[in-house]
Formats: sequence, structure tokens, C-alpha cells
Amino acid sequence: MNRRQFLNRSIVPSAAAVAAAASVQASPAQSSTVAPAKATGLNVTTVKTYLVHPGVGKNWLFVKVETDEGIHGWGECYTQADRDQGIEIQAQQLAKYLVGRSAFNIKHFTFMAYHDLASKRGSMDFYSAVSGIEQALWDIVGKALNTPAYNLLGGPCRDKIRVYTNGWSDGPLKQKLERAKQLVNSGFTAMKFDPFPGRYGGPESPPSARCFCA
Repeated sequence: MNRRQFLNRSIVPSAAAVAAAASVQASPAQSSTVAPAKATGLNVTTVKTYLVHPGVGKNWLFVKVETDEGIHGWGECYTQADRDQGIEIQAQQLAKYLVGRSAFNIKHFTFMAYHDLASKRGSMDFYSAVSGIEQALWDIVGKALNTPAYNLLGGPCRDKIRVYTNGWSDGPLKQKLERAKQLVNSGFTAMKFDPFPGRYGGPESPPSARCFCA
């Protein structure tokens, strides 16, 4: 047997087998056996935002995600002064990527939000909005499965965590000191406060604050 005869005997049957396989894959009868994807349930129906003024400082932004099974979840979007409304708009625009989809598809939501709405160009406003909605989705899934959300994220890392108080330090210095004593007596071991009142570097800030920010 020469080289040409060997190639003819080995290649021709293989080509015929490939052609037969291709015809089977393209057959309408074959493709009709593939079942369409089924909805997983717990579909998102609405995404609501709540901009709240706590009485002092910046506004807080909360997100409520509701589903067709009556289970809802809450999340909070990080905000900064004068950027809260922009972050709220971002959260409202992200609703179109959620409504009608399963609340279980959290990774799909964050992926599409970054690639589609943000065009792979993230910003603080965008990530603040996404994180608040993602928190609400984990809240929903935890409630649906009757388990704390941390069990869905690898389990707890500790039994307790140290916390600090915030938003307590308004008023004159004497009032601050009295309030700090009350917090310590109630069991807190850390307090967060701003010793420089007014906006950072703004017209309401004293010269020392503006120098500190610089």
C-alpha cells in the first residue's frame, strides 16, 4: 500500500462521519428535543428607593426589592453629600436589569450591570447603587431559603464583632462630652465623630478644618 492509498482509506470515511454528525446536529427533530429553560421563580417585580434625611449630616439611601412571591429584601447604598440623588438615579436605572428576573441570579445581575449599563467603566455612584441592590437580593435569597445570608457566603467568620457609634457628636463641646460618657457607660468602646464641623473644606468649615483637609 502506497501513501496515497493509505490517505484515501483513512480520510474519506472520517469525512463522511463528520458530515453525518453535522446533519444530525442540524436536524429539526434533534433540536426539538431540547427543553427551553425554565424560570427559577422568585422573580423581581419592583425596585424602590428611599432617600432619608436622618436629621443631621448626609442623606441615607435605602433600596427595597420586591418579588412575585411576596418576599422582599432591603439594602443600603453608600452616599456622600451632594451625590445622594445621583446614586439614587443609578439604582432606579438598574431596576431594568432585575425586573422579571429571578432574585437568585445575583451574579448575573452584577455582571450585566457592569458590562451593559456601566460599559465596564465603574464609578463610586455606580458601585454604591449596585451594592445596595445586591444586599437586598441576598436578603431575599436568605429569607427564601430560611437561612442567614452569611451561610450563603461561606459561613460566619466570628461569633461577635466590635462596633462603633456614629452620628452622635452634634452640638457644643460640653454636650459632646456628656454624650460620649453616656455611650461609654452603655457599653460602647469606640466612637466615630468629626472634630471639624461643617462640610469638608466648605464655607462652613473653620480655617483649621480647611487646612486639615488640604
